[in-house]
Amino acid sequence: MTDADDAASVPECDTPEKAFEQYFTMVWRSLRRLGVQESALDDAVQDVFLVLHRRWADFAHQSSLRTWIYGILLRVASDHTRRARRERARWSGELPELESPVEAPDSLYQQREAGELLRVALAGLEENERQMLVLVELEERSVVDAAEALQINLNTAYSRLRRARVSFERALRVASESKPRGDGSLEALPPLSESNGE
Repeated sequence: MTDADDAASVPECDTPEKAFEQYFTMVWRSLRRLGVQESALDDAVQDVFLVLHRRWADFAHQSSLRTWIYGILLRVASDHTRRARRERARWSGELPELESPVEAPDSLYQQREAGELLRVALAGLEENERQMLVLVELEERSVVDAAEALQINLNTAYSRLRRARVSFERALRVASESKPRGDGSLEALPPLSESNGE
């Protein structure tokens, strides 16, 4: 069973340990998409599951476990990205990411470049827009689930999603225009679908 399965088809976990096994991949992927730096991902995942373990008795089953976990990871991601911004402000420049010495095939290179464009475009969004876009477009949650996880009303969620899509398209255009395209084979990412929440 994959973590992409709908919450209705996934049996609810009855212990924090089972929740860890079932939702680890989803939590790791979501934190990364929400802008947590690679070097802090393991710590952020641990933070999510520490909160989950500590608050396990508070889970009231008024929402799905998955939605409750999203609420936790959104707060953890927000804390980590704020901490990273403070660290960057403290130092004058960022250390460059180390590149792999192995030359990747064209398709892997293009995937990596597309993934980098996605990360840059997402990083260019306001935090509340990025959260909504990740939940609805990348994690394929309903707008209702996203509103519940973010603790906002449904009209606000739809409005935020519309703004996030427009901001993302703009950020993606800027990111793709400012990045060198190597041999010209890399195309900009396609627009996000309008089908998931409108």
